[in-house]
Amino acid sequence: MFFLFMLLFVALLGGLTYTYHLVDKRATLDEARPADVIIVLGSAVWPGGRPSPSLRARMRHAISLYKAGYAEHFILTGGEGRWPPAEAEVMRNLAEEERIPQEALFLDESAENTFSSMKNAKAIMDERGWKSAIVVSDPFHMLRVSIMAEDLGIEAYCSPAFDSPTYTIPRLRRFYTLRESIALLWYWTHRAFQVVRSET
Repeated sequence: MFFLFMLLFVALLGGLTYTYHLVDKRATLDEARPADVIIVLGSAVWPGGRPSPSLRARMRHAISLYKAGYAEHFILTGGEGRWPPAEAEVMRNLAEEERIPQEALFLDESAENTFSSMKNAKAIMDERGWKSAIVVSDPFHMLRVSIMAEDLGIEAYCSPAFDSPTYTIPRLRRFYTLRESIALLWYWTHRAFQVVRSET
């Protein structure tokens, strides 16, 4: 029994280490290219409706892509977390401060996690006949987001906000990369169980 426990522990540790490497490697890539829309994934809102540094970094990067002509529309996705208002609303306020026209902004204020954000964004894209998207989030997010996009049928090009503190501060980069590695392993496991269930 002890041997089996140790074998399982080594396997899990090895899987986590390998996934950490994949997540960290993908975080360095910027795939930005012209697309139908820019999807910006939400991040925390702080008390008083203030955008967290991560949320501000994501919007700053997305707006720079818009101004450079990569896409003419945004999908801002993110529901209400610990502090109101919804993340998407705070992102809209940041966009309006940069004089982004309201007609360029499409909001999803109901998303509760990364997958629901991507799923809701896909629904908005389908309504308008959009096929391709630049997806903006923190660097650690890029691998899982790209996998989810492929699963949902989105032609996605990931473009991380490299100036987010979750990436520029080493201890935060390590923490969020580890957390993301666990989240990715969970997503893969959940997806595998769904496939098995659908075939039985």
